[in-house]
Amino acid sequence: MERCYIGIGGVMRVLRVRIEAIGGVGGREWEVPMKIITYNARGLGGGEKRVEIRRLVSEKHPLVLCIQETKMETLNDQLIKSLWGEGEHIYSYQSSVGASGGMVTVWDASQIVVWSSFNFEHVLAIKGNIILTGEELIIFNVYAPCELAAKKMLWERLLLSVINNSDCYICVCGDFNSIRSIEERKGRVVAFRQSDADVFNKFIHDSFLLDLPICGRLFTWFRGDGISMSRLDRFLLSNKWCEKWPHCIQVAYQRGLSDHVPMMLHVDESNWGPHPLRMLKCWSDLPSYANGLLSPIKGGRVLCYNRS
Repeated sequence: MERCYIGIGGVMRVLRVRIEAIGGVGGREWEVPMKIITYNARGLGGGEKRVEIRRLVSEKHPLVLCIQETKMETLNDQLIKSLWGEGEHIYSYQSSVGASGGMVTVWDASQIVVWSSFNFEHVLAIKGNIILTGEELIIFNVYAPCELAAKKMLWERLLLSVINNSDCYICVCGDFNSIRSIEERKGRVVAFRQSDADVFNKFIHDSFLLDLPICGRLFTWFRGDGISMSRLDRFLLSNKWCEKWPHCIQVAYQRGLSDHVPMMLHVDESNWGPHPLRMLKCWSDLPSYANGLLSPIKGGRVLCYNRS
């Protein structure tokens, strides 16, 4: 097993939040916004990329940030702070091999308690629970290899880990370096390996994970020619996760300094649920307002009133 390192960016507030969660605050029922960002940064050595990620985190306020291809053997608190900002956070990372690979997962320590972080080749996982609501979840940060034989080994090992944690809410995200069909690749010469797609699809099927439709853009990786592109990045969710957060969507954002685009999983409530009542305040000035409001409900008909 490869080494997994954990760093703490400040957790004193966690104890206070947990106490408030037990007794509640003013009888409020707390809801935690479920937001997870995944991004193949293609290196964190450059200051501009760190600024780009910090801007994204500041704008989206994720619970968890998963980054692939750090291309760094060691990470420190100062570097993670440059990505996450001042808020309480803890992180776990897997070292790169020279300038190849490397992953880091950062989470909001005021919202999530992680009691286990483990890794194996191409995978970095955290397991814990949401403080205010208690859901137990596991998030796999994946950076898959390009070789088919290595992918087969990865999918087999990841499948076993998913099955062994089926009692949790499961999210598998990252750069899978695989596509599911020829429609997920575009370019001058479309190189499509059916065997690669078959192995990847079998992993998704056998692990009972769901691949939600992508929003924002169809492709997540772009070659420098601006013509060749593929959907290599995604979120895969367990049925249990989708039942708990049924309105989850995965959104691919605009490309930045990397050849991959950042993606976010979040709950979209904007088009769900009953519409709020819409009325003009001046209607309440009408003499017939009170009776007119109740009459259509009791009589099963709609009454229209004219101010004149």
